Amino acid sequence: MQKLTLELPEPLFQQLTRIAEQTAQPLESLALQSITGNLPPSVENLPLEMQAELSKMQLLKINQLLEIAHSQVSDVHSDRHQYLLEKNQQSELSETEYQELQDLGKIVDRMMLTKAHAWAILRWRGWHPLY
Repeated sequence: MQKLTLELPEPLFQQLTRIAEQTAQPLESLALQSITGNLPPSVENLPLEMQAELSKMQLLKINQLLEIAHSQVSDVHSDRHQYLLEKNQQSELSETEYQELQDLGKIVDRMMLTKAHAWAILRWRGWHPLY
């Protein structure tokens, strides 16, 4: 553990103190929880190529992050993936189709991870969708 001393504005300190009292938590634990919950998403446990790609997203502008967050797998990829998944459930895939299914699955997984990371950065920056 490392020690960090912070100077907080009085209203923020009072707010933390009230919440700590209301939730019967030590003030230090509440402050640590608040800091931890508001850090940008970590990429440390991902493969190196994904770490680099997702880390670069920290530098993107809001509109660029929104574009990533709203991106979709192409209809062609999505339809083919769905077809191969259904065919796989019936144990009718050839070796080539099985490899294609694996490759498409990786594409979908990578896109979902990238989208989730974009949303997490947006949230961290204080962006909230308009409902």
